[in-house]
Amino acid sequence: MRLESMTVGLLRRVIDIYREKAYGSQDVPLPEPSGSDDDPLSVTLEMFQDETLREGDQATRRYVLRLGNPRYPFMKLVLQEHLVEGEFFFGVDTHDQMFQLDGADADEFERLKRYNMEIKEAVEIAWGKADVPTAAHIKGLVETRPRPRAEPNGKRILLVDDDLEIAATVAMLLEARGFHVQLVSDGREAVECADPAQHDLILMDNEMRHLNGFVACRVLKSKPETRDIPVLIATAGSLTLEQLDAADGFMVKPFRAELLFSILEHMLGRV
Repeated sequence: MRLESMTVGLLRRVIDIYREKAYGSQDVPLPEPSGSDDDPLSVTLEMFQDETLREGDQATRRYVLRLGNPRYPFMKLVLQEHLVEGEFFFGVDTHDQMFQLDGADADEFERLKRYNMEIKEAVEIAWGKADVPTAAHIKGLVETRPRPRAEPNGKRILLVDDDLEIAATVAMLLEARGFHVQLVSDGREAVECADPAQHDLILMDNEMRHLNGFVACRVLKSKPETRDIPVLIATAGSLTLEQLDAADGFMVKPFRAELLFSILEHMLGRV
């Protein structure tokens, strides 16, 4: 949905559904948008933290609002422009998928991540039923918009992402560009099936449930049979120096499809 088509009333509905699914109550105080329901959302956009990326023609807008849940205060409401220029959708960023804990805290943290993921899925399903634009909206746009289809370019990509709507959208965009795409939904699957005879590049999300992208990349780079496959990691989080050394390329989410194609061209040669 175009940002200029969104209203304060839509944002109120988004927050009310989040409150119900995350907290189980309409009485939990959460930030309240200013303005009347019919006002454009832009009049209350200052309540969000602006995480807009890049500048000029490559700017990709992302706005976040920390709403939390009873067990994890860092969960965020996200309004972002991703893949399709000018089209915005709402999502939940659990933020916890960036971390990996070892030792005595690992099991408890895994339980917390499952809890957070259940809330995220419940919120986003409820939003979809209430006609709130989500990642499924972007997928639908890509499916239905007429788009010239390139001839096969001979390049094979292993696409790794556990967000099924976003993964399917990226796969459609890549296939329309001429790539052959194999899609898997977990870092462990990527480690198991990566094969230089079948994959010219691995495009992998970082924030995944079972094995995040940087850990999976380290495993792939430690194995002689897969260490030479280029790995491009997409992440919504900040990068450490250790992570910068882990992969062959990085993309900070959100991003437009055109930027993805440009980076792939650079990493694979002109396609």
